[in-house]
This record gives sequence, structure tokens and C-alpha cells, in this order.
Amino acid sequence: MSSIETAAEPILVPTPKQKEFLACPAREVLFGGASGGGKSTALLLAAVSQAANPLHKALILRRSYPQLRDLIGASFEIYKPLGAEYIKSEKMWEFPSGARVSFGHLESDSDKYLYQGFEYSALLFDELTQLPQDGLDANGEPVNKAYLYLHSRLRAPAGSNLRLEIRAATNPGGVGHSWCKQRWGIEDDGGPSERRDPQTGYRRVFIPSKLEDNPALAATDYAKVLDALAENDRKALKEGLWLLGEGAVFSEWNPRLHVVPSFEIPYEWPMWRSCDDGFAAPAAILFFAHDKIHDRIYVVNELYQRGLTPMVMAQAVLGIDRQYGDHRQMQGIIDSASFADIGMGGGRTNIMNQMGCRWQPSEKGQGSRIAGKAHIHERLALKSDGLPGLQVFANCKNLIRTLPSVPYSPTNPEDIDTNSEEHAVDALRYGLSHKSTKSYRIRLPGL
Repeated sequence: MSSIETAAEPILVPTPKQKEFLACPAREVLFGGASGGGKSTALLLAAVSQAANPLHKALILRRSYPQLRDLIGASFEIYKPLGAEYIKSEKMWEFPSGARVSFGHLESDSDKYLYQGFEYSALLFDELTQLPQDGLDANGEPVNKAYLYLHSRLRAPAGSNLRLEIRAATNPGGVGHSWCKQRWGIEDDGGPSERRDPQTGYRRVFIPSKLEDNPALAATDYAKVLDALAENDRKALKEGLWLLGEGAVFSEWNPRLHVVPSFEIPYEWPMWRSCDDGFAAPAAILFFAHDKIHDRIYVVNELYQRGLTPMVMAQAVLGIDRQYGDHRQMQGIIDSASFADIGMGGGRTNIMNQMGCRWQPSEKGQGSRIAGKAHIHERLALKSDGLPGLQVFANCKNLIRTLPSVPYSPTNPEDIDTNSEEHAVDALRYGLSHKSTKSYRIRLPGL
């Protein structure tokens, strides 16, 4: 589709990037990156790309209904000249052919059931990274459960000649930054990417767009507004980088400094572990080693998996313990909620401790979350030798993936947003609060 037209003249001519987005035949397409790239307009155009077909039904979604107001307002400029009628009570446009474009929201996971029983030929999500990661897909990858559920609403009658499409637009950042980045395989530089779903075989394509791709804004002083942002926000919103999300908590993170290849842990280094427990959500277990001479802590291994019973989890943890030698007698700190009685002879942790895990409860007092976050900031900071006090082995992929992208809480600017994928980050703050992380300075002769 090169333009939206009336009999007289074109109403809107898409930019080259918007044309690329509209023409892409992949099942799932994500558009955007930088701010001002024409994402919302592209999404509104995609919703009506099949409006000549009377069986076409599209659903445009944002996290909350108030966030839809600007998008609905913009839709009048495109849809009204096409002869469509807006039915306010149903938040829906109806076109002369009978095709429909509706607006909806996904403020909570249960909102997905508002659309149960409906079928759509196009599902469109605006600002997708505002949907939190709250589950895993069939491939074990993080996802928003409502987003995934709505895929089941994508269908069309046989012989309808309708394309089935999932289209989304977003900036980097927000609570869903991490899962979106992984689902489309987006690199830190925000370049184009493509993946194929191992279960369905459907393609997922990410098409980046920047301010200079949108002539309507590129000719204004909007770039100056973006230049004035804080560094990480500028990198995300102007340059379209996916390294750190908008409002990321741990802006000190630099993979060139904080991620290192694995090496054999010296015999004398103390080791311990930490865990943010979970069953429906992933359990995140991190394994630490402390180089006391340089006061540097390494995260050397991780276990990140949902559905682990206490027995299976204990066996997995003890198996990793043994990799580092029985002499260490490794102990750990775990989310204190895991000690709660679950009717199986005690809490999950009590069961694991009976098998030899030696877990201790984490602190849960007032201010403990903020103190734990402060421990992470302190360790990420550079020391006098130019290296940080915390380094992570490259095999700890889930910690590396989620730590740079967790955003601040919208209600508590000192805390992490608990709706983000924070499991490994919680395990990290437990581990850094462990008594074994106390600093020791040893001066050697001649040094």
C-alpha cells in the first residue's frame, strides 16, 4: 500500500520506512526504536490495509485506555476521509465495506479475556514495551502472557482472502524492554533483525525507524528536545539503541566491562549463591565468587527456570555446587517467602535444606529493597584499577539480559518496577547482601 487515497487525491503518503513496515509479509512485525519515527501513524495505516475486505477486523491495543486517546484522535485524520464512521460507545470504526477497526486495552492480564470469543485478522499493539514480562512461551522465552494469548484470536474464515497479521510499534524502554528485545532478537545497536518461531515457523521481523526517517518531524526542532534528554534516554529515544531502556535503573552497566569470559575459580576464593524463588515465575539462582585481594565479586553461574519443584531444584543446585568442589560447603540466601509452609512438610526452602542446600532467609525489613539496589550500584561502579567491583560470566545470560533493562517503579522512584522481569536482579541483590560480600583489603609485599 503506497498511499491512502480518496477519489480526488492522496490523504497520506507513507514514508519509505512505513512502506517497508506495511509491505512486510512476516506474521509478527515490530516497528520503531527511536522517538519520532512515525510508529503510531504506521500502526493506524496497517490496521486499514485490508479495509476493502468486508470480513476484515482489526484490534488496536495499548496498556490502558487513557493511553489510547491520542491514537484515537489521530485515527480521525486517516479514517474519516475514507468514509468510516466512529462508533464511540464501542470504540470502533466501521468502514463502507463493513470492515471494522476497534480499540482496546490490556491493563492487567485478566483483560485478555475481554476479547475471548472474538476473531481478528489483524492485531496491533502500540508501545509494546509497556506490557510487562509475566510468563514464558512454549520455547521457554519471556513474554507477556496477554500478548501471547491474543494470538489465539487471530483467525479468518476460509476463503476470506485475509492476511493474518500481528503488528506492533514501540520505543526501547519500559517494563517490557527485555522480553521484546529477546523475542525479536534485537541487538544493542537497534538494527534490523529477524527470527523464526521454533514452534510455528512464523517469521518475526523488527524494522527500525528513527527521527530522520520521518520528514514531518525531521524538519522541526524535535531533535533538540531529544538531545536535551539524559544520556540513556537520549540513546534510546534519539539513537534507537536497545542497550539500556528508557529510565533504566542500572545505567552504569557496560557489557564491555561488566561481562567477562568464564575462568576456573581459584581454590581459596569463597563462593556462595542466592535465589529469588518461583514456580509459576522462573526461579533465579546465581552463584558468586569473591576475589578478596581485589575486592571483586564474580557472578559465575546461573540457573533460571520455572516449574521447579523443591526436590528437583535442590538436586540442580547441589549439582552445580559440586562443580566447584566439595571443599567449599556452599551456602546461600533465598527469598524469605520461600520458607512459608506449603503443606508438604514445610516450606519449599525447608524441603531443599533437608536435602543439603543450606539456604538462609533474605532480609525483608523496611528499606531492604532499596538497600539491596544500593549494593548493586556500589558494585557496578568502577574501582581504582578501572574495572568494576562486579563482573558477570558470559554464560549468565538471563542476568545479563535483564539487569540493564529493569526500569524504575512508577510509584517509588527509589525502587525497581516490580512488574518488570526482575527475578535475576532480585537474586543479585540478595547475593550482594550476603555476609560473604564483606570487603577485605590485603596488602602484599612489593604491591
